[in-house]
Amino acid sequence: MKTNYLTRLMVLLAILVLLTGCTKHYRITQELEPPLNRSEICAIGQIVDNFPSDFEEANKPTSEQISTFQSHLAAQLRKKDVFSAVDHDDSDAEYVVTGSILDYKKGSGVVRFFIGFGLGNAKVTMELKLVKKAKNPGEEDQIIFAGNFNQNVSHWAESGDKTFEKIAKDFAKQLDKRLKKMAKEKKSES
Repeated sequence: MKTNYLTRLMVLLAILVLLTGCTKHYRITQELEPPLNRSEICAIGQIVDNFPSDFEEANKPTSEQISTFQSHLAAQLRKKDVFSAVDHDDSDAEYVVTGSILDYKKGSGVVRFFIGFGLGNAKVTMELKLVKKAKNPGEEDQIIFAGNFNQNVSHWAESGDKTFEKIAKDFAKQLDKRLKKMAKEKKSES
């Protein structure tokens, strides 16, 4: 009787793990609005945390982690050829990617290794926005694409910082996917 119960429990856990891995790691809150020209310049803007003032400093991502995320984001946008240039200086940029960290859990690789079952997982949820900068004085910048992106690390061998790299990859992939869809629709209209 006990082995039957354990077998069912193990099958249930395996199904749960498989279903968790199949979920989307993003929710687009604003679909891409045309026009967006791939030949323009994009800057990686400010990424801030959106935590309450009483949130412990030790539980927040470090400025180095945020800087590394910005570098991952620039690299992923370059890799997908979304823009002609991606830089950290926004003086000449037509577009800026900004964001805020909504949820963060550092996690522990040691706990993931020795205990597992979701304990010690690292987790990050970010809101990212692609902003078209105003060209004329008096105009306001316009958000043309936005979404909430979340990732977690459950494998003991991966560092918690891998979540930031995965989010950067998801953002660039979703933006590129929407640009390709827009180009295809434009081509079919012609």
